[in-house]
Amino acid sequence: MITVNKQKSKGGRLINMNTRKNLLTTKFFLSTTMAILLLAPILIPSGVVKGIEPLTSVGQTNKNDDKVFDTLSSNITNSDGSNITKNNLNTHNIVLKEELLPDGEPAYKMVQHLIDGGNGTRLNVTSSYSPLATIPGPAIVINEGDSAHVIINHLDGNTTRENFVASNPGTFVYQDDELGDRGLYGVVIVNPQDKMIEALVNGKITSISLNELDKEVLLFMVGSAFWGLEIGSNGTQTPLWTNPVPVAEEDQKIRFHVVGIGPSSNPNGHSHTFHLHAHRWVDPGTSNIIDVKEIHPGTSHVFVVDAGDGVGPGDWQFHCHVFSHMEAGMMSTFKVLPAKASQENISSENRSGEQKSIPGASPYKNFASFSISDEPGKWFANLKGDISNTGSESLAVINKSGTVYFMMDSTNGVHTVSSIIHPKNASNMPFSQMMAYKGGAIVKLVEPGLYVFACSLHPFMLAAVIVDDPDTEGLDLGEELTLVNGATIPTNSELALKLLRTFFVATSPSNWQDYTNVSQPWYVSYPNVDARVTNGTVVNVKDVLEDTFGQNITLTPLSNPSIPAVGEIWIDTQFEKTAGKTKPGTATAINGTTWKVSKKVSLPEINMNNPHNMWTDKNQDLIYQTQWFDNRTTIFDRTTGKLVKDVQVGDDPSHVMTGTKTDELYIALNGEDGVTVVSPNPEFNLTDFILLQPPASPSTHPHGHWMSSDDRYMVTPDALTGTTTIYDMMQDKIIGKVKTGVSPVAVGMIPDGSKSYVADFFDSTLSVINTTNASLIKQIDLLANYDPITGNTTGPTGFLPIQTPVSPDGQYMVTANTGGTITILDTETDQIVKELPCDPGCHGVNFGAKKGGGYYAYVSSTFSNEAIVVDGDPNNDGNPTDAMIAGKVLLVASNDTKTDDKISGLEGTGGQGVLAIPNVYNGWVQNLPDHWKSLLTEKQQNPLSAEG
Repeated sequence: MITVNKQKSKGGRLINMNTRKNLLTTKFFLSTTMAILLLAPILIPSGVVKGIEPLTSVGQTNKNDDKVFDTLSSNITNSDGSNITKNNLNTHNIVLKEELLPDGEPAYKMVQHLIDGGNGTRLNVTSSYSPLATIPGPAIVINEGDSAHVIINHLDGNTTRENFVASNPGTFVYQDDELGDRGLYGVVIVNPQDKMIEALVNGKITSISLNELDKEVLLFMVGSAFWGLEIGSNGTQTPLWTNPVPVAEEDQKIRFHVVGIGPSSNPNGHSHTFHLHAHRWVDPGTSNIIDVKEIHPGTSHVFVVDAGDGVGPGDWQFHCHVFSHMEAGMMSTFKVLPAKASQENISSENRSGEQKSIPGASPYKNFASFSISDEPGKWFANLKGDISNTGSESLAVINKSGTVYFMMDSTNGVHTVSSIIHPKNASNMPFSQMMAYKGGAIVKLVEPGLYVFACSLHPFMLAAVIVDDPDTEGLDLGEELTLVNGATIPTNSELALKLLRTFFVATSPSNWQDYTNVSQPWYVSYPNVDARVTNGTVVNVKDVLEDTFGQNITLTPLSNPSIPAVGEIWIDTQFEKTAGKTKPGTATAINGTTWKVSKKVSLPEINMNNPHNMWTDKNQDLIYQTQWFDNRTTIFDRTTGKLVKDVQVGDDPSHVMTGTKTDELYIALNGEDGVTVVSPNPEFNLTDFILLQPPASPSTHPHGHWMSSDDRYMVTPDALTGTTTIYDMMQDKIIGKVKTGVSPVAVGMIPDGSKSYVADFFDSTLSVINTTNASLIKQIDLLANYDPITGNTTGPTGFLPIQTPVSPDGQYMVTANTGGTITILDTETDQIVKELPCDPGCHGVNFGAKKGGGYYAYVSSTFSNEAIVVDGDPNNDGNPTDAMIAGKVLLVASNDTKTDDKISGLEGTGGQGVLAIPNVYNGWVQNLPDHWKSLLTEKQQNPLSAEG
């Protein structure tokens, strides 16, 4: 249960991969330096020397052995035990109990702590602990050489017993294997038997007695917050909760214990760098004087400061030195008061006169906690579960001036926690993160209203918090809401209702469309509660959503296209679950002649994780599969589904394409700042990394890139910077960055590469770009025909666009819009000419050959289990105004489907990336083997030629 976790190496980079590593390290240090430059002038007096210790990795192990106190066997000092006096040894009999806190987090409570002395005495110190279950758990303070017998009463009713001997001094983490990062953690402090420790006093390293300490402060670095505990000079423990303010008097000696905590399932992503302003200390085991220390999960850093030494009283900031962690809320202050201030403030509650530290937000009061994971629909899960009775676990309700805490749990990828909706002029808003990482966030929500958070990389990951004023009728949604693109709308507008409906559909799998039984109408469960909206009007949420959007909607029957396709169609059913995996996702193949699901590839041997997009090699023999919530891209055999190679490429690989001349793989790293290049079959080695931004610049986090048919240009949508990068592969450099809309997510390109289209997700726009000179031609507003107040439409509309490829012949473009429409754009006029219906979460599009000529666009939807087949130009006249839905195909396996694992849930759902075999895009189609070319018309073989 307790783990000391091993830092994983991302070795194996070749050629420019070492450069990539250096650049990313540089970016980390520049981010750190930015924090220093921004904050140091304000918070550090002149003349104070600041030392920065180089960052070094530490070896750790991950032991899932169901033990909580197994780190006590680790050696963190050089003590050989020779100074232990046997007759002074104590035996500690401890009983801990797990309890759920009001926010749903588990925590440890000290039930009993008895100390049996070597001389036959017994001391009961239970009253020294908080009577509450706390995070962090009780700090068990014992002496070197002592033994302990611990009983743990678990939440499930089971009881376990553990024994350990404190062989060496130090501060050791204890942590539950499964819920350790959610609250079941603490430390055992083993004091040296001689009671002497090192400290920096008056600028000199010296030894002091433990009796000289005025207090001890424990700071646990968890996700993106500090969790604190204080031990007074008399041994009394006081929980300090989140981001507390430790308080001391000038010249008091304070021992800090800074502890790293990470989830047992993925501990290595939660490393931090602790920095305390204006104070310096001795790095244990060395003669180095530092003020920064890297903290890894499962480790501790213990030091003594002389409060205010050389700088005097003040509020001195401490924080994680990684700028994005600090940005997410990992900071507070160390308050140093004038000497003897406590003597002037002795009250009946504080008879000792000891200065009490100031606790932060507590799970016991107006506090909501979300766990961030890979689980479909539960990406942001309120630890209190489904409070709305809708099937959604992603909604929380707190009162005004409450706190929301986010913690990344069992996720292998990186994410952000970013506000996308908040009440107009709300404090601490917008809340955004400059880069994705493994951590979390903590934020105080002051004003009443609706707040919605999302991952900027995976925007269907949603959490909603209603901040309520208990003195008003109904739950407060606010007068007006500000959206992530800066627009402000009334809460009673149709657009606000559309967004609310989207939330309940996305976050509740029971609200997803199921085409296995189309006779069953589609029912969306809404919360049956009253809410206060614009002008103080109180409405019933369920009633108003049903009145606006209907209920028990009849699903359109499935139907096969009348004309077969050439080859097969692959669709990533990203949320489908199989029995042999803990992570969701399959790759689904459809036979283009029968329109039946022929294969399901889940690759349980590698626990394939959220497969998102695909491409193929020039021979059409292999499938290149990205794993969006992971750091891997997988190659498997298209015919057999057998694994060929699983390659670590970098964080959150989203889309993959190949070069038309080299057949190399170009993989966009949505969780990083560039594109990884992998050599073609059979090596599949990492050969290059294309950095899309200078190290000191905000991270781009590219998503759905596209490449020109001549291997000249690569265009990447940069999700976090609102830009699109045009990279000239011939010159090996960026030739321009174009400012587009908010959260550009995918690119389409006309066949000759001269013009590109970018889907701006949160703006609901399409940016049209001149590729060759990197300039913006125009922006197309997909909501131009939509009235956000009434919901009335006067023409085609698209809400929250995602994938947007251009037909291989360049005549038109098909865009999948999350709001449930497909829009058709005429590339000659750059006008939207048609709207077709789609399912909720309409997401992926790609083109394949239609038998006898022309093309089909295959459209997937995240929150349904069908694929829609679009014929964008049925009469092949080059005019897409007659675009139509040619068919609708089920993505659920049948008895005839070949599978490598048993389907166990969410059948056929999570439609994302699409790939048609053979690849008929210009530049790729010319490289097809002859047997594939023979199935195509002359025009399909040469899309830009005259009519064949």
